[in-house]
Parts: sequence; structure tokens; C-alpha cells
Amino acid sequence: MGEMSVGMPQRQTLIEVIAAGYRSINRQPWLIGIPALLNLYLWWSAPLHIGSSWPRLQSWLAAGARMISGDRRMQEALVQQIVGGDARLQFAWLNLVPVWAPGVGRTAHEFAGPWQLLAALLLINGITLFLSGLFLAQLAAALQDNRLTPVRLLKATLVVLRRILLALLALLGIGLLLALPFLAISLLLIAAVPGAALPVLIAWYIVLFWAYVYIGLTPEAIVLSQAGPLRAIYNSVNIVRRDLGGTLGLLFVSYVIANGLTVVWYRISDGLAGLIIAIVGSAYIGSGLSAARLMFYQERLRHWRSLG
Repeated sequence: MGEMSVGMPQRQTLIEVIAAGYRSINRQPWLIGIPALLNLYLWWSAPLHIGSSWPRLQSWLAAGARMISGDRRMQEALVQQIVGGDARLQFAWLNLVPVWAPGVGRTAHEFAGPWQLLAALLLINGITLFLSGLFLAQLAAALQDNRLTPVRLLKATLVVLRRILLALLALLGIGLLLALPFLAISLLLIAAVPGAALPVLIAWYIVLFWAYVYIGLTPEAIVLSQAGPLRAIYNSVNIVRRDLGGTLGLLFVSYVIANGLTVVWYRISDGLAGLIIAIVGSAYIGSGLSAARLMFYQERLRHWRSLG
């Protein structure tokens, strides 16, 4: 029994995984270029607000806020959080590049109407998805010690983009099949018992959180395993299932590091020199954490396959 335990492959700890991720960034510091440029754009350009461009949207948001809370001030705060938030970040649903959000209170542009809003939604997601594919393809090549020419990098990026889009379509289809019956039950319950709106929303939030945890490694599976969309989802679910504690630990540590250092970045961002240091520093931290996710997937996949 002792001989068998000696031969068993050992999984790396979270500290080792995160350290390996940052070592890859230290070897090729240019990998932080895309996050740094995105941070630069976010800080040196005016934010976008929904504002009063779509009154009907505001009425829908107000109705939804009334279902969540009976407190008028909380209702107004919820609506303002969406209407007054930076649409460049709110609309970037497909963004996988770590960014550092600018502070509030900056002069903003408002959309002229719903069609401009829709165009911005499509444009923002198109650009961020391409940058995300390029960023992940660069990180994967660095972790696997592959030297990609610009042409090969572009081809790899396009393959990643296509597979991510197919995975999103697959997840959307599976999600709709699973969620529609429960969504109908939720709406009927809220209509019958208006006070049940908040518990129902909390329940949905919990379900979506766990769905995110289990499918969260799908992009990493796509770029490292070069897996198709369904296989990538399968790999993500199985790796999380086999090491749920490690996955949650990685998410928690990443959240603490990224959000804890945000306070530091804001404190040192007064003045041009401090802002540049904060932009580069946040890009470095975010890129290292993204590399750590790739390392986590790669190491856990290797361990899973070694067990047969």
C-alpha cells in the first residue's frame, strides 16, 4: 500500500499553481500588453451611460426593482446602479481580459437612443471577445512554451473565438432547456405571491453561481486542450467535480487578490506617474491570475488523466 501511494501523482497546491502562473508572466512580460491597453482606454476615455436614452428601459428596471424591494430608496439605488454605470463594462459580457475599472464621478457620454445602445452592445462584445481570444491564445502559448508567429497567433485566436462562440451557443441551448420550466414556475410564484420575488431571485442567483463555477474552466479547456465546445464543457465540469474545493479556493484567492489590490491602485493613481504604475500593476496582477487559471486547468487535467 505504501508503494502504491508513493507512485500516485500529486496535485500542485493553489500556491504552486498561482506561482507558476506568475512565473510565466515574468518570463514574457509583454503578455500584460492587452490588459494594460484596455486599462489605458478605460481610464483615458469618457465612460458611457445608458442615462435617459431609453425611458421604457428605465420603467422596466423600476418595475423590477419594486419586485425586489419595497424600500423606495433601494429601488432608486438599484435603477441608478444600472442606468448610471459604465456601459463599457456593463455590456462587456464576453470579456475574459482582466481590467481595472475607473472610478465614478467622471464626465460621461449618454446614448442617443435604443438603436445606438444595441450597436454599442454588439460592438463592445465583438471587440472584447476578439481581444479575449488573442489574450488567452498568447497565455496558452507561453505556458506550453510555443513560439507563435503573428500569422499562427491570429489563426489560433480565430479558432479559439469560433469554439468559444459555439460553446456559448451550446450552453445557451442547454440552459434554456433546463431553465424554461423553472422560469415559468418562478414567474407564476411571483405573480401569486409578490413577496416571494426576492427569495426566488436569490435562488436563481445561487443556481447561476454554481453553474458558473462548474463551466468556468471552459475557455481554458478550449485554448489548452484545443477541445471542441461540448468536450470543453465536459472537461470543465469534470475537473471542478473532482476538485471542487480547489476550484473554489482558486476563485476566492483570485477575488481577494484582485479586489484587495484595487484599493491600492486607486490610492496611487493620483498623477500621471501613479496612474501608469497602477495601470501596469493591475494588468500584471490580472494576467498572472489568468495564467494561474490556465495552469490550474492544465495541472488538474494531467492529474485526472494520470489516474486513468
